[in-house]
Amino acid sequence: MPTDDTSSASSSGPSAATADRFFAAVRAWGAVRPVEPGQRRWLAGVCGALATRWNADPLLVRGGFVLLTLLGGVGLALYGLAWALLPDARGRLEAESAVRGDVSAALVLATALVVVDLVAGHGLLGLDLQL
Repeated sequence: MPTDDTSSASSSGPSAATADRFFAAVRAWGAVRPVEPGQRRWLAGVCGALATRWNADPLLVRGGFVLLTLLGGVGLALYGLAWALLPDARGRLEAESAVRGDVSAALVLATALVVVDLVAGHGLLGLDLQL
């Protein structure tokens, strides 16, 4: 009986099947990070992917992340989470690859953004705004 990668991953237990469904849902959402620099991408392509998904200008999305980082302190964490969870144009999700044992430098950087944001706490300007 032929098998493929998805059936072997799902057969390893209920948590693997749940993870597979989660990552499939993330892919189905339709936001894809570009791979090549300059294709609506400055750093990881998160803002370009979200802008394309929302049919918005990437500069506005970038501005939103900057404002969230400076004022509310959640911009870096959201960017890091999106970097880890949104697939790139090749179909790679950093979080999914890490679950399967392939931890990349991109995932380390995405995690570092989340950690920096958690440590900074109240935004980089030190304002304690409740958004």
